[in-house]
Amino acid sequence: MRGLYIHIPFCKSICSYCDFPKRLCDPKLYDKYIQRVIEELDYYENELKDIETVYIGGGTPNAISLEALEMLFKRIKPYLLNSKENSIELNPELVTEELCDLLFDYNFNRVSLGVETVDPESIKILNRHHDKETIKNAVHLLRYVGIYNINCDLIFGIPYTDLDILKDDLDFVTSLNPTHLSCYSLIIEDKTVLSYQVEKGKIEPLDDDLCADMYDFINDYLRKKGYKHYEVSNYAKLGYESIHNKLYWEEKEYLGIGAGASGFINKIRYTNHRGLNSYFDEFLDDCETITLEAEKNEFMMLGLRLVEGISITEYQKRYHNSPFDDFPVIIQLINRGLLEVFGDNIRIPENKLFLGNIVWSEFV
Repeated sequence: MRGLYIHIPFCKSICSYCDFPKRLCDPKLYDKYIQRVIEELDYYENELKDIETVYIGGGTPNAISLEALEMLFKRIKPYLLNSKENSIELNPELVTEELCDLLFDYNFNRVSLGVETVDPESIKILNRHHDKETIKNAVHLLRYVGIYNINCDLIFGIPYTDLDILKDDLDFVTSLNPTHLSCYSLIIEDKTVLSYQVEKGKIEPLDDDLCADMYDFINDYLRKKGYKHYEVSNYAKLGYESIHNKLYWEEKEYLGIGAGASGFINKIRYTNHRGLNSYFDEFLDDCETITLEAEKNEFMMLGLRLVEGISITEYQKRYHNSPFDDFPVIIQLINRGLLEVFGDNIRIPENKLFLGNIVWSEFV
């Protein structure tokens, strides 16, 4: 199985916490950028034969014009018609009836809405621009045209929040009955507006212990609401796990198209230029052939993000050796209570997932 990721870097405004490749909207660049993306797709034509998932992310894909989006959709229509899952990220305040019609016409069957929070003060801190009504309207429009597989992104650990505010966010978003939820702990990334505000003492990060309590609260809350916790930050109704994202965690192949996108094809991992001018001149910024040792490490590190962990049998099938022999540290982590063997799987105990960085770092 192979996935296709396409990055749209344009945004109406820049969120305070975002360090993804992005830039403010410039309508003069939409067509030029999409044409360059199409050129890159043409370049990888021979690698696009086995595409089974399509994911368009950003940035804010629905910040650009419908005409530019349709130009892209026409080029990738063969993959959209034959893949198992076609996803696109949307900001709720920019969802329109015309956009939903376009997505349905091109066989998009999954949408990820950037909800993040509905707390008014938190929305200001994150520099988001929606409210409860715009989110409800976006969900209504998507379902009206026949797109029912809807993920909602949430962010917790926002400065000055508490468990009550988190519960209000969860109460609201689960009242919409999405099929999937992604809940991310706020990370203050370097060179973001939020990191500058923290450095200047304008904003104080939330206490780590409270963030851990929030994570435990989310896991318990969503389990009671019928969501399966299947990856450290992801929860799904039965049958609605993200097929595309599991490609990453299961060390399978995917093409990354667009400025700042990354891909993993034929044992080669590559990253495109982030800046538009550089991307217009040349796609690739960096690429490397992944050694067997590095692939094993990635298999462990990425697979241990999944709640079920990694399959011992699958590891032996791929690498013709035992993970315990290749990684003696596994026994040490088991003795520390940070890993456990459950049937055929090695996994992080669910109550230790918030400490996952300690485990993953052992396989870098």
